[in-house]
Amino acid sequence: MNDKQKTVIVSVLVLSAALCGLAALTTCMLYRNTIQLETQRLTELVHSHAVLIEEFSHLAANSQGDTVEDALIRIRKSHLEKECFGRTGELVMAKLEKGQIVFLSKERNRPKSLPLLSEEEQRAAPIRQALSGKTGTMIGLDYQGITVLAAFQPVAKMNLGLVAKIDLAEVRRPFFQAAATAGGAVVLIVLAGIVVLLRFNPFLRRLEKEKLRAQNYLDMAGTMIVVLDNNGRIQLVNRKGCEILGGAQEGLAGLFWVDHCIHPDEQEAATTLLNQLLAGQVLQIDSKEFRLRRVSGEERLIEWSGRVLRNSKSQVTGVLAAAVDITERKKIERTLQEAKQDFQATFEQAAVGIGHVAPAPSGRWLRVNRKLCSILGYTPEELLRMNIRDVTHPAYLEQSYAKAVKLVSNPELTTYSMEKQYLRQNGSSVWVNHTVSLVRDEQGQPKYYISVIEDIQMRKEMEEVLRERTELLLRSNKELDDFAYIASHDLKEPLRGIMSYSTFLLEDYGSQLDAEGRDKLKTMGDLAGRLSTLTDDLLTFSRVGRLELARRSVNLNRLVEDVLATLKVSLERENVSIRIPDPLPTVVCDAVRMREVYYNLISNALKYNDKKEKWIELGVLRRWNDSAQTVFYVCDNGIGIRDKHADKVFTMFKRLHSGNKFGGGTGAGLAIVKKIIERHDGHIWLESAEGEGTIFFFTLIERQDSPVWLESVPFGGIRNEH
Repeated sequence: MNDKQKTVIVSVLVLSAALCGLAALTTCMLYRNTIQLETQRLTELVHSHAVLIEEFSHLAANSQGDTVEDALIRIRKSHLEKECFGRTGELVMAKLEKGQIVFLSKERNRPKSLPLLSEEEQRAAPIRQALSGKTGTMIGLDYQGITVLAAFQPVAKMNLGLVAKIDLAEVRRPFFQAAATAGGAVVLIVLAGIVVLLRFNPFLRRLEKEKLRAQNYLDMAGTMIVVLDNNGRIQLVNRKGCEILGGAQEGLAGLFWVDHCIHPDEQEAATTLLNQLLAGQVLQIDSKEFRLRRVSGEERLIEWSGRVLRNSKSQVTGVLAAAVDITERKKIERTLQEAKQDFQATFEQAAVGIGHVAPAPSGRWLRVNRKLCSILGYTPEELLRMNIRDVTHPAYLEQSYAKAVKLVSNPELTTYSMEKQYLRQNGSSVWVNHTVSLVRDEQGQPKYYISVIEDIQMRKEMEEVLRERTELLLRSNKELDDFAYIASHDLKEPLRGIMSYSTFLLEDYGSQLDAEGRDKLKTMGDLAGRLSTLTDDLLTFSRVGRLELARRSVNLNRLVEDVLATLKVSLERENVSIRIPDPLPTVVCDAVRMREVYYNLISNALKYNDKKEKWIELGVLRRWNDSAQTVFYVCDNGIGIRDKHADKVFTMFKRLHSGNKFGGGTGAGLAIVKKIIERHDGHIWLESAEGEGTIFFFTLIERQDSPVWLESVPFGGIRNEH
């Protein structure tokens, strides 16, 4: 027996089981209804007898000749003569006497005296319920221990219990017989079906083989194929269709194509097309897009085509439909369209000129944006009729061609940039920064160039203006330096003469002058001396700007020791403590100029300090802005500088105190320091707190083998350490 035969037999058995189940369900329902009807009949019977007994008792109580006991005897006699109902049906009366149940009716099936039952026994459940004053129905054991269907009711006036009962087996017997008969019929049907199927098996096998072959052909198709009957129901769907619809062949067969498979918003249009095919109004419909609704509820987009199916009599029997899932294709198309729109928007709205240029020898503009047209002064139509050589300045043709050839010949080179001049439509030239990239095809051959053209005409003009102004400023600065040098040098001799003659006059003729005359001569000498000092500072400042720096590696520890030795007398006189927390690094600088820096900063820290315990700290902090420069500092606990004066202290001849306060001076020291630091490509700044002290920071280039200090300590941090 092959698998197909097994399948047929299993199918017949399953069908038979279903029939058996249906027969059993029907029998159960009939049985339940019979139980309900029998229960109702028993209830009515026991109720009518109870009412009758009560009426008899009432009549007996009102009659002069009879008593209640006499009426009861007549009722018992009447009951003994009654055959009751059914084969096992019985009406039972009983009462309680001295803790026992006394039956007043006969036992129908066994004409004996009824047994006496104690209240503790489990039998006669219905009569016990009646004697306890309850009314109802139940299935339970009677006085013989047989399961019965019973209705019970008390007769209160006579202290009796009344039960109408019938054996439950008698009620069930017809249904068991019917079930057995139905089962036998089903078995006969199954056997007959198997015999018939086996007898016609060769024909069925050939039919199934042809159907399987057709199904295989359909399943091999890469598109969804659906066969619809003339009512629009699915008769057959191939494997691809099951995949797209998300269901099995068995679950899809019989469903209405439009109602179950087409999106509700498009069902009306799909129904119109299907009706046209089924009515023979059109023979074929091609490439209609519909939204498909899968079994899971997911939406897919399909491209649907349909063709009419006819029988041998040319009658329309259905529709052969083919569909392709185009959901992913549509997503890709939308993505490509969005990318194209984004590219177009970026291309057209770019702040620089962009163009696509064909490879040599053509060099023709293939595509240009609005910015490029604006730079060159042409319309897009005009540029697309030209090539890139037409707009390139002759001076840059050869260089541009050489770079393009190099870009083509070297696959590793992807782009190049150059600044050159283009020719505008009006004949003028414009400076541009031209960046070129090469796009190659799948074979690696040049496809087109992408040219990005940035208009730098304004930048070039500004660079030219800046160059001219820089040259002018350099000449001006040189002239000023020359003037300062010549002026300070030439003023030295007259000033020395004035100071000498004022001194001679005081020494030789001082006795002939009064006090006012002597004071004026002395003041004239002092002013000449101050002017000489100013001239010296001006000369020093001029030299800083004029002379070339003698840069070399300098050990700042030795340099600071020399400066401190020079100031040793002043430091000891003022009792100043010098602190150097860590060794100073070696830097690249002009040693002479750097000695001036430390001399001026230490002198200022010494001069502008009114504390009893004075100190000056020299140190190094960290690298500055991740560069090769290192930050140095000179810190003191002097009088400090107000914030509003922080920038003024580096101005030439700017003093924050009048007269000879804090030792006087010209105010040129910090200006000279600033110029020296800037000549070393460094920066100088300060932090100060009035009344607490000042820190001067400056940067220098440190030699690579020197230690690197990474800690950044603010002014307050240094001050708190002391």
